[in-house]
Order: sequence, then C-alpha cells, then structure tokens
Amino acid sequence: MAVRVTTIYFFLLVSIVILSNVVECYESGRRSNITIETIHGDFYDCVDIYEQPTLLHPKLSSERIKMIIANDLERQKEEKIGGFKAEEYWLNKKGCPIGTVPIRRMKKKQLQNTRHASLSLFNEYFGYNWIDFAGISITASPPIERFLGVSAFLCLYNPHVNGTGQYSAATIYFSNGAGKNLEQIQVGWIVHPKLNGDTRTHLYTTWTTDHFDYHLVMPVMNEEIGMWPFELFDKLSANGAYTVQYGGKVYTPAGEYISPSMGSGRFRGGQPYLTCYMRKVLYEIEINGKKQQVPPHDSKVQTHESRCFYEGYQHNDNDGYWDYNFLFGGVGGADHGRFCQY
Repeated sequence: MAVRVTTIYFFLLVSIVILSNVVECYESGRRSNITIETIHGDFYDCVDIYEQPTLLHPKLSSERIKMIIANDLERQKEEKIGGFKAEEYWLNKKGCPIGTVPIRRMKKKQLQNTRHASLSLFNEYFGYNWIDFAGISITASPPIERFLGVSAFLCLYNPHVNGTGQYSAATIYFSNGAGKNLEQIQVGWIVHPKLNGDTRTHLYTTWTTDHFDYHLVMPVMNEEIGMWPFELFDKLSANGAYTVQYGGKVYTPAGEYISPSMGSGRFRGGQPYLTCYMRKVLYEIEINGKKQQVPPHDSKVQTHESRCFYEGYQHNDNDGYWDYNFLFGGVGGADHGRFCQY
C-alpha cells in the first residue's frame, strides 16, 4: 500500500559531484565539527568536502576531481545555495554548510548490515535466482552504437517488504558487459531495511566495476546529487553503455517463498494513478556527431515480467508530460490466490 505518490526525476550521466555517502568502517565524527539530525532521527556529520572518504579511493585523488569540486563550490556560493535544499528534511532547517558533505553516522552493526545487504543488489549476476525484474530494456544495435546517458521520471511509493532481508526498488540501469566483466550504474528508490535500518523509501545508487561494488546511499531529495567519475570505469568510460533498463526489482532471499510487493503493490493496466510508472523515459545517444536525448523506439524495446510482477502499456503520448511511459508492479507474496514462486 502506498504512503504517497509523487514523481522524482533521475538523469544519469557520469558527471556530477558526490554530496553524501555511507562508507564502511569510517568514523566520520573524528573529522567533523558539526552534526545534524533528520526528521527521522538519523544523525549526519558535516565533513569537509575535500576530506570525504570517497576521495580516499586511489582513482579519485586526482587534481581533475578536486577542480570539479572547487568549481561546484564556487557555483554554490554564487547562487547562495547549500549542498541540500530540503528544509523539511533537516531539523536545523539548513542541512550542512557549503563546503561540507553529510555522512551518515552508523554503528558497527549497521555498517556490517550495510556491507552484507549491498551484496544482494548485484547477486543476480552471480548465479542467484531470487531477484525479480519487471520493466523494459533497450540494447544498442544499429543505428544506435552506444548509450551516453539515461533519464526518467519515477513514481514514488513505499512498498511492503517481509523482514529485513528483502528489498523492493524502482531502478534505472546503465551497463556494459556481463557477469564478472560487468560495469553498471543503478539509480532509483528502494525500501531495504537491512541497508537503511528502516522501512522508509530511500534514494539509492550503486555501481560496480571489475567485480568491486561501491555504494552511495542518500535520503530522498529532488536535486542534483552525486558523481560517478570516469576514473572508476573502463568500459563505461571508453564506450558508454550497451544496455539500459528501466523498471522495478524485488529481492527475496533463498529459502523464503513470500516475496515483497513491487511499486504500488498492485498492477492495474491502463491506470497510472493506481500503478507505479515511469514517464518521460529517455536515453542519450549520438546523432550525426551530436549528443541528443530521445525516447525509446518500440522496435528496440524489450519487455520483462517475472512471477507475480508485471509490465505493460508502454507507449509514447508525445504530450510533453507523459511522453514515453510504461507501468510496472505487483502485489508479490501471493498473487490471485497463489504463491508467488517459480
């Protein structure tokens, strides 16, 4: 059952500045003079942007990255805005000061849970069969040589999950390769109790390269957030993505037979106000040597359904609001009186 319905927009390009992170085994309070609290009772330390643990990664210590950060800070100062503008989210009504990034304060047990939970976000590629996906995908084929970016407006819900091991998400994928050679970025919203410590809907992104995962977990906010520098990737940096996907996914741990719900928790064909949707679906490609965002062409779209989770009504309204859109979701658990299982 949904708590609220709104729309958030994601535009995925490897080009913005990381503003918030959760890093394993990092005691952020040692480098912070300011701690702020959210309306949900989570504590964040405001850490100097140049001392954020993200920059400890050997590939992210370059002068180019520091210049990007410096330019972004100048832009913020000139525009008189802070790193976050969600006054309703922070108890101090301001968030962290310009020049700092909010890093969630977590106990050792929470960090261990986060590390374990992160594995479930990618294990569909390593032989497990408990992740269901419902949505659409497009693979590069002539005249499309590669994808340079993806974007969509996502309908926001708070689906029910059973226990701490499950999760339910609405996600955009941007990937190149497969198996252990996969390079992929995911971004969307997720309900993941083990990862976030609650059953609220959170903005999330995760990426993998060379079989190593790097996580950035953030609260739901409607503003520019985060960067995936090209230094982290080989295939995505050199060639862009060969596959893009849009839709919902749910995770049910092995041995459990009652799956979580997806999207709004129901699928009502042709009824976007009752069913989770993505609208204004676009991808960025090169046309005559110029980058352009275009909607999917029906001949390129592959649709995906799984067990109790459905996709449908993909089409282009060409109206400036819905444009290319589709519906996805499902109740999970038991659907139409039967268990949701293979």
